[in-house]
Amino acid sequence: MTETAPQHGIPADLTSEMIRAQLQLLTRDEIFRASKRSIEFLRFVVEQTLKGSEDQIKERTIGMEVFGRSSSYDTNLDHIVRTAATELRKRLAIYYGDEKHRAELRISLLPGSYIPRFMYAHQVAQEAPEDGVFANLHAESDLSPSSKAPRWRNWKAASFLFAVVLVTGMCVWFWLHSETPEYLFWKPVLDTPGPVLLAVGDVPHGPPLPVAAVDNQNSPPAIPQSDSSRSVPFADAVTIARVVGVLESHGKKVLIRRENASSFSDLREGPVVLIGAFNNEWSLRLTRQLRFTLALDAENHLIYIKDGKNPSSRAWSWGTNQPTDHVGGPSGPVLHDYALISRIRNSETGHILIVIGGLYTYGTQSAGEFLTDPQLMQAIGKTARLGAGNQNLQIVLGTTVTDGTPGPPRVLAVSQE
Repeated sequence: MTETAPQHGIPADLTSEMIRAQLQLLTRDEIFRASKRSIEFLRFVVEQTLKGSEDQIKERTIGMEVFGRSSSYDTNLDHIVRTAATELRKRLAIYYGDEKHRAELRISLLPGSYIPRFMYAHQVAQEAPEDGVFANLHAESDLSPSSKAPRWRNWKAASFLFAVVLVTGMCVWFWLHSETPEYLFWKPVLDTPGPVLLAVGDVPHGPPLPVAAVDNQNSPPAIPQSDSSRSVPFADAVTIARVVGVLESHGKKVLIRRENASSFSDLREGPVVLIGAFNNEWSLRLTRQLRFTLALDAENHLIYIKDGKNPSSRAWSWGTNQPTDHVGGPSGPVLHDYALISRIRNSETGHILIVIGGLYTYGTQSAGEFLTDPQLMQAIGKTARLGAGNQNLQIVLGTTVTDGTPGPPRVLAVSQE
């Protein structure tokens, strides 16, 4: 028996199967394949409508269900849903603007909301706007032969309409294909042939251990403890999912391995993304020569991000002797975590290397959110030459932890050498 679609905003003779078939056509088209978040956004609102749950199609619900935001996230500061909805509307306009799709079932978003509307092609034609250029064309066609304007005026109006549509289409195309800060950051990885190795830290029981000082440095380097695990922290898993989503949306194959199971030979095969800081030995080893490094102050029970230009500072630190459960609660002290992102043209491996790690798990989760959110990446789009893949780029982030959840990441420092 054919399932009948809910009637709210849906033609009575339109079935759920017909709507889902059109949804499949849309998400498989090249216009949508390049944007995983547009696909997930569209699928969510369509399925909620088919279930009769239009009341769940709200900005906060979409942010939580589609983009993994917490239930307490601030929609005034985080515009992910509004940005994604604008992108989705533009992709739908481009798709249905193609002549080969104009006879298909039309899916759009109702103006001023995120609720989808479903219409047959002939209904779309009937609802064409009756103002502006369209109104002039219709008015002229209704005039009697004796009162019709000269034919050239029709052609003039039609030419103007065509020019408007063409310019709008070109603007939308360039907007969709523009090199955003998010894309420019990942571009060196995307441009390198072959799969991406994602090595995740597997030493969950920090803090790290100090080793002997090298070259009389003020603070010795750190090494992770040797008791590896087959599990990873939840925050690291969230960051893995975010990074994999970005890379696969651009057609890159990703190989995920534990850090302990990734040899130096593996790192030489192609681009590498390291998840974790003090729980990932490769992160510690391969960032030691950069301006910002991961350091340990055993005497003061601190792990911190060391600035080579201000080595005595402990501004970006985490106390290794402080409790880690139920932090940032209403009765406790304000808690801050910090993260270091490094994009390196590593001479040892010969390939691009990206390190994403927080001093604690909150920083790692915040860094993953930052690198996969186009809106947040705008913060460094004007201060860093993201397209200069031959230079090492480092970003220091800070986040405030509330009720065990990291807040929006803040850019504290950027270095490009």
